[in-house]
Amino acid sequence: MDESTEAAGEAPLDYEAIRQRFPWVGLGPTEEHDFSKTYREVMAEARMGREIIEAVETIRRSA
Repeated sequence: MDESTEAAGEAPLDYEAIRQRFPWVGLGPTEEHDFSKTYREVMAEARMGREIIEAVETIRRSA
């Protein structure tokens, strides 16, 4: 068991039982979709933009 499982007090997942019940699990592509990558990039740019705006507003207030 890893630390997060021990901390939560849960038993480890039985992946074989999951695959028997849901045979399609693990059959999809394992690589990241372009949409996920684009979303992360957009969110990172938005965060950077907010930080810049906050810095400019702080400078204006102190002037």
